[in-house]
Amino acid sequence: MNCPHCHTENSDSAARCKRCGRILSLSDDGLEATVRAGAVSAPQGSWRSASGNLLALEPGAEFGPRYRIQSRLGQGGMGAVYKAHDKELDRTVALKLVRPNLMADPETMQRFKQELLLASKISHKNILRIHDLGDVEGIKFISMAYIEGEDLHQHLKREGRLPVDRSIAIARQLCEALEAAHAAGVMHRDLKPQNVLIDREGTAYVSDFGLAKSLKAGGAGITYAGQFLGTPGYMSPEQVEGGPLDHRSDLYALGVILYEMVTGEVPFIGESTLKALFLKEPAKNPKLVNPDLPDYLARIILRCLEREPSQRYQNAREVLNDLEGKHASRARAILSTHLPGRRWAIAATATLFLSLGGYLSIDRVFFQQSRKQSASAKPVALAILPFRNASSDPALNWLGPSLAEMLRTDIGQSPYLRSVSSDRLHQIFKDLRLSDNTDFDSATLGRLAEFTGADRLLTGQYVKAGDRILIDATIEDPKGQRSTFLKAEAPGEKELIAAIRGLALSVQQNLALSAEVVGELQARPLQPSSKSLTALREYNEGLQLARLGNHSEALKHFEASTREDPSFAIAYSKLGQTHSTLGHTREAEQASREAVRLSENLPEQERFLILANHARIVNDLDKAIESYENLTRALPADSQIHFDLAGLYESKGKFDAARDHFVKALEGDPNYVDALWAVGRVEIKRKNPQASLVPLTRASVSPLSWTTRRQRQTF
Repeated sequence: MNCPHCHTENSDSAARCKRCGRILSLSDDGLEATVRAGAVSAPQGSWRSASGNLLALEPGAEFGPRYRIQSRLGQGGMGAVYKAHDKELDRTVALKLVRPNLMADPETMQRFKQELLLASKISHKNILRIHDLGDVEGIKFISMAYIEGEDLHQHLKREGRLPVDRSIAIARQLCEALEAAHAAGVMHRDLKPQNVLIDREGTAYVSDFGLAKSLKAGGAGITYAGQFLGTPGYMSPEQVEGGPLDHRSDLYALGVILYEMVTGEVPFIGESTLKALFLKEPAKNPKLVNPDLPDYLARIILRCLEREPSQRYQNAREVLNDLEGKHASRARAILSTHLPGRRWAIAATATLFLSLGGYLSIDRVFFQQSRKQSASAKPVALAILPFRNASSDPALNWLGPSLAEMLRTDIGQSPYLRSVSSDRLHQIFKDLRLSDNTDFDSATLGRLAEFTGADRLLTGQYVKAGDRILIDATIEDPKGQRSTFLKAEAPGEKELIAAIRGLALSVQQNLALSAEVVGELQARPLQPSSKSLTALREYNEGLQLARLGNHSEALKHFEASTREDPSFAIAYSKLGQTHSTLGHTREAEQASREAVRLSENLPEQERFLILANHARIVNDLDKAIESYENLTRALPADSQIHFDLAGLYESKGKFDAARDHFVKALEGDPNYVDALWAVGRVEIKRKNPQASLVPLTRASVSPLSWTTRRQRQTF
């Protein structure tokens, strides 16, 4: 058995790789299940694992009767990309396999096919040619021209800032490609360095034309709605605002790419997603980053980056003419983009607002707290994703979400470490239609980091080898593109809790936190107060069922948890909360009082949470608010706590305080759609409807919006 990570050959009975130490797949649903060379006449469905995921294709494998796989090129948001030999036409092609969750919706696939057919009609030397949309045993794939080289993103990462003449040469080719596409009525909508391929001779090719539009939200297309908006950093202001788009949006992205080539950085590096994507402050002059840049080229770039489409170049030919003529027609003065006094005036052109004064007031208030926060140390935000069951035993499926839940509590939180709440992650998984046993690719991890506001993602998997339970975990840093591999092992289930706590310590020590912060986390753990694995299992399964809305079944698990460990305070608290949800008033108060009694010697964070739950059950909102205020002092960066506290203040009619805490929830989690809706709702209750336009519009264009018909009607 070859290790999918380091490719070292191991014995078939090995549980871990002898070289890198990672878990080896013990079934077709393991780390990197494969279709091996020689599978020429595979039976129906052989391209999928038991869980429905596409299997990886090894070099030499036959993919249908026409293609032979040569190598895997990478993984994108749509699926894996392979280099293959087309036996029918005797040529090398690239095959992009479409992910199963995209294929599941007929409307999305039909729109996808129409866009591909339109894009395939574009014939230009700088556009990657799409050959066909094919199907092998129900798996959709795109065949396209194969380019020997690398994408512009990899090129910039390796080379850094490019020479001016090289940047202009690439930009001219991009202009010619865009001119041909726009003439055919095709927009790109997601132009970025990753979609620009550079061959060994320096020729540039634009790829993925039309794909972004085909994935636009609609029907069941919410899963990939984020892709129709484009990619953060390269999106035009009208894309961010959800407004109508035309070809000038592609010219904006062209300006961002040209800026990045000549400076080595993108023009908008905001303090947060709110600032970088929504405000779209004017770009800083590229000459301030690269003083050797010719004036005319700086003016061309800045004109491409004009906020208003009418102020940009109106077509790609205009950009090309100015590049070739080494001048910039009708461009604004260079220094005008860096005048501090224009900051709010530029932002005020957004079409979301009814007047300049309304925008100035709202923006200064809505975003001022995040600006203040930037002056101090920003807490590390960690999202702990459900761990994958890498074995063939479904009886172990319970451990995936339970491992994540136990790690989250063992790792803890502080003013310097914010852990994304499990409820928040569950909602995002639901919106993106991801299962707990998902094998996350880099594109999915990037979306999860963006939607959760996390700086780090903790992923992992586990397998049972005899009595031993082996756990692999990886700390992913999407921005820094770094991964830290960790592992743990429990000789048996009785030792699993100790193994998880050891793994939690390793995570703490690898999050770039100071020794003092790690010490604080260890001294003030937020741990469920039970040493019984069975009690913890029942408790975590109850949490999962409650999040799914199955409160009757959740109740049974919380009851089982408290029977297994009668001193498990937080389980009693959740039991009381569930009884309350089901209308069992007497049982709710009884279980909650027991939780309060058991909480006297617990860490303050857990005790405050139990007190807050009890106050809500007995309808004492003032006491609940007091407990949540205590929690916010202990965990000032926890978005979920601020959100819950804001809801209490709103229930009390204290709309100013409610708004303040909803905004604080957004500081740590700018894409928290429920918080955006709530800010807009509270502003209306404060009789300030104009101020509701900012958060409501941001919520309406979020990739995670419109998950229910009720939300659309509310908006």
